[in-house]
Amino acid sequence: MTFDSRLLLADETARNPYPVFARMRDEDPVYWDEATNSWYITSYALVTTLLKDTTLSACPGDYIGEQSPADLPVVKQAEAFFNSWMVFSDPPQQTRLRETVAPAFPRRTAEAWSAYTRELATGFLARIGPGDRDLHNDFSLPLATRLTCAVLGVPAQDDARVRQWSTDLISFLSTPIADPQRAAVTMRAVEELRSYLQHVVVPALRAATDERLMALEGMADLDEESALALFTQLLTGGVDPVASSLTTTLGLMAGWKPDRLKAVALEPDVTESVVEEALRFDPPFHFVPRTTTTPVRIGDHTVGVGQRVVLVVAAANRDPEQYENPDEFRPGRPGPVHLSFGLGKHYCLGAMLARVILRESLRCAAEWMLESGTRASHGERLPAFGVTTWSRMMVSV
Repeated sequence: MTFDSRLLLADETARNPYPVFARMRDEDPVYWDEATNSWYITSYALVTTLLKDTTLSACPGDYIGEQSPADLPVVKQAEAFFNSWMVFSDPPQQTRLRETVAPAFPRRTAEAWSAYTRELATGFLARIGPGDRDLHNDFSLPLATRLTCAVLGVPAQDDARVRQWSTDLISFLSTPIADPQRAAVTMRAVEELRSYLQHVVVPALRAATDERLMALEGMADLDEESALALFTQLLTGGVDPVASSLTTTLGLMAGWKPDRLKAVALEPDVTESVVEEALRFDPPFHFVPRTTTTPVRIGDHTVGVGQRVVLVVAAANRDPEQYENPDEFRPGRPGPVHLSFGLGKHYCLGAMLARVILRESLRCAAEWMLESGTRASHGERLPAFGVTTWSRMMVSV
């Protein structure tokens, strides 16, 4: 294979991985990378099959790399903490945690947040004045933060510090090899979150009279470690991913003609097709890590026991074998369902809620763009491995 493995870890790839993902998929959709101790799977067919393969463990595998004796303890601490998350657990642990909070995420409950989403979106947009404005930091990020916090029973006055904790956790997960400095920041955030959860969130959930929150009471009754694992996963699974998807779509919409914006604002089918295409086009999380528990044949390769296998859903979502001109943004395009929420027993629990938030936010944003005459956008991503994270999205109002 002629692919230069250094490209995978290049700073340019951390800002825009899609050209590199395409090369990997075209040359061999099953690629071993020594530097990150991982197999990368990039075709839609293989990723789909492996997402449903119950012989693969959801444990992320060994991504610690070489660490000094002084750094190893905190890195191992961080690894153990993330391995306790539902998304990185196997049954029966994964089943127990999922069943605890599943009642809070059916379609009916997700739709119950739609009016609040519109209220928040309208309010944030109304505060954006004329001139060059940053839609990521003035709209997407505070909106996603407030909604995620509201869903988890966090009061509005704590949004900023809870968002910072979420950022501290995500930063550890967005490097190819564990970073000891980020691990230390993460573990400080974990201990602060532990105290906050027990002293603020758990009492609020137990006293809740809002039906949307009452379904989360089961989390309050878990042991402290399990409750912390669930709360932190739901937090990080809401703030940055929703903000990133929203910003990605707003950057594209800023260049659309009025008739197209009007359709997004007024036609539910059009809005939903935009949401689904945004999730396919640039998913917030690019990777689904797995670990082999038995030898497995993947493409033309036999992968041994205990190997780290990274399912690159972002590459699968742009597989030209499944989608015509996959690098183009085409709402309503034919093709199979995108893999941004996964498949099988680890399918994203908050998928319906994320869809509702994106749908209602984009409807409001389209109306605002029509009224304000928004022009041209310039977005800037933060370099991150395996996630889409925006620094800003500038538009002229």
